[in-house]
Parts: sequence; structure tokens; C-alpha cells
Amino acid sequence: MRPFRFLELKIWITKNSDVPVRAQIVSQVRVGIASGDLRPGDRLPSTREIARRFGVHANTVSAAYRELAAAGVVDLRKGSGIYVCENGRDALDV
Repeated sequence: MRPFRFLELKIWITKNSDVPVRAQIVSQVRVGIASGDLRPGDRLPSTREIARRFGVHANTVSAAYRELAAAGVVDLRKGSGIYVCENGRDALDV
């Protein structure tokens, strides 16, 4: 098991957009993985951290992370964090 990188996730959220915040988070994490900015094993910021940073509800961030987990892009490890899956890039539709 390789050590994880804890990184500053570069996402931009526009609250007054026609695109829901949840969808914005999902698409930006997907782009980060597809571009190689997010690599397998990288730890994503916590739900609370993203919610606090952008002033959105934690349930919105949690829903985005659950959607990514259901797609096989990230791994939600209870009590440990959210990590990019080893085969996360393969799970993308690119």
C-alpha cells in the first residue's frame, strides 16, 4: 500500500449556477482524476471541510461523494476519509 497524498482539491463552486452544487463537485472531481491531477490513493478533503470552505450543506457534499463512490471512482473509508480508487480513472467515461 503506497502512502496517500493529502492535497488541496482545486474546485470552484458557483452557487447561482443552473448546475446543482452536487453535480459541480462530481464533475470537478472526475475532471481532476481524468487529467491526472488526482491520482489513485489520493485523499480528498472531508465532507465538512468542503462544506465549510464553500458555505454549502454537508449533505450536498456527502451526496456528491456517494455518487462518485457508486460509480467506482472514489472509496469512502468510514473514519479514514475519501480516496481516489486504484481503478478510478478506468471507471470514468473518457
